[in-house]
Amino acid sequence: MNTLQLKKRCVAKRAFTLIEIMVATVIMVVLVGLVIQITSEVLKVWTRSSGKLSANAEARIAMDLITQDLETAVFRNNGQQWLRIQGPETTGGNYQDDTVSLKLFSPALDRPQKYSSSDTLPAGASVGDNIPGDICAIGYRLQHKESYAGGDPVYALYRMVANSQQTFEHYLDTGDAAASRQGALTGAVANKNDWSDATITANENYLVSNIVEFKVLVYLNDGKGEPVNADKDTLALTNDYVYVYGGTDGTDTTTTTTPLLYADVILTVVSDEGLELLRLLNDNRTGTGYEDDGADTAEIQVVREHGDTFTRRVNFMAHPL
Repeated sequence: MNTLQLKKRCVAKRAFTLIEIMVATVIMVVLVGLVIQITSEVLKVWTRSSGKLSANAEARIAMDLITQDLETAVFRNNGQQWLRIQGPETTGGNYQDDTVSLKLFSPALDRPQKYSSSDTLPAGASVGDNIPGDICAIGYRLQHKESYAGGDPVYALYRMVANSQQTFEHYLDTGDAAASRQGALTGAVANKNDWSDATITANENYLVSNIVEFKVLVYLNDGKGEPVNADKDTLALTNDYVYVYGGTDGTDTTTTTTPLLYADVILTVVSDEGLELLRLLNDNRTGTGYEDDGADTAEIQVVREHGDTFTRRVNFMAHPL
């Protein structure tokens, strides 16, 4: 056998057969498919986790602000209203679902410190001057609405803070409580600002999104150890119940004399994925929060799977003067 024939035979022995190539190709395709599937699942988990962490971080910001405002809330025994926690009204009302409207006065640490061009300046004041005083009118409201002009409706918590000058001139009142704008913390005040939902939930008062439940449970120093505005077992808010400290409000269920002990603040936050599922359910509501009628509805299941509930007990530091 000559050298040329030997080389040809060695080359033939080293070549792949068609079957070997096909098997290798199939294995390659399977491995690539597995890698793509694993990568896709990892990305889904990462997206879901990051969205949930982001929503939870926003909820903690809101919880810190609410805690700060309640702990430093101002109370006076002068016949005026200083705190109002209004529960859900009857079905179809402004406060449907498990959410409250919170209104109070507090020296907010993040209050505006200097006059801006959008403020109504008192006589002698200029833009950039320091705003005197520290007590601010503060309102919280949960609403499902667009947070900017032309945007999609979102579940969001809004926080209105009137600067101390506005508060002194337009929100506080030392006159007759029965005819006072501070007697009930409802309706219009002397200028464009007021205590209405429309003012509190104005786009510029947007605080955090993804909140679907906002509750403040009130506990009084009455020895009962249970909330006065919610069921003690389910913690569902009592319809038409309004807790008020001070002032006059003859049409609502109120408590005006027993001292406050503490309050539990409850926020339920849902991830972006959960909010998308709630949107797809499309229950045709324009109210606040999600539909919680006690039944195991699809909405409640979504909130349970994609949501977290934060609860914080807040002690009232201030004593009425």
